[in-house]
Amino acid sequence: MNALQITTEGIKLNVLVYGKSGTGKTTFACSFPKPFVFDFDKGMLSQRGKDVEFETYNSYAQFEQKLNNMVGSTQFETIILDSVTTLQDYMMKDILTMNKRNEPTLHEWGRLIDKLQSLFALITKCGKNVCVVAHEQIVQDEITSEVWILPLIVGKKLPGQLALYFDEVYRSQVGKTKEGKPSYQMLTTADIRYTAKSRLNVLQPLEDGLTYQGIMGKVKGGK
Repeated sequence: MNALQITTEGIKLNVLVYGKSGTGKTTFACSFPKPFVFDFDKGMLSQRGKDVEFETYNSYAQFEQKLNNMVGSTQFETIILDSVTTLQDYMMKDILTMNKRNEPTLHEWGRLIDKLQSLFALITKCGKNVCVVAHEQIVQDEITSEVWILPLIVGKKLPGQLALYFDEVYRSQVGKTKEGKPSYQMLTTADIRYTAKSRLNVLQPLEDGLTYQGIMGKVKGGK
């Protein structure tokens, strides 16, 4: 195949969006078409009044069963995990229960990372739009003392590798308009502190009020 043959016709977006609480991650995710939200953060109050289907989970087993049914369903066009940071806690509880342990060992941590990697591989190839929400963490290199802001997820390597599973990685933040009002922004290009990227090649490095409709409008050549 030649890259000249690649088109955006019928494209499905798989997006990782991370950032601090209150920076518009859930609102951005819920702008996607026909979404279903796997709510782990109990944060859907902010979406009241919107036509968004969701279920709140406190068990990984319940989520896993619903997800398997969702992948083959045509009822929804978008799968949202909000957030994977909390989901991994429930996943670890499930692993500990299966192994009859109260505290995780290296074996349980390794099993958790394996399950997360399998999850990301599954959902990003399911033929639907996918938006995974994560909180953020500060990571400092022990040798160089360099500091990065990365998605908050378990492991030494996985936070830095998580972006490899997604075509679009955005860091959410809140800026200010000229009038001094809050402005919800998405960083779409990496810098020395933040990981971010966009393979669509149509977004500005910093986008204000980004939505699914805004992204697709640019993909299709709109303004």
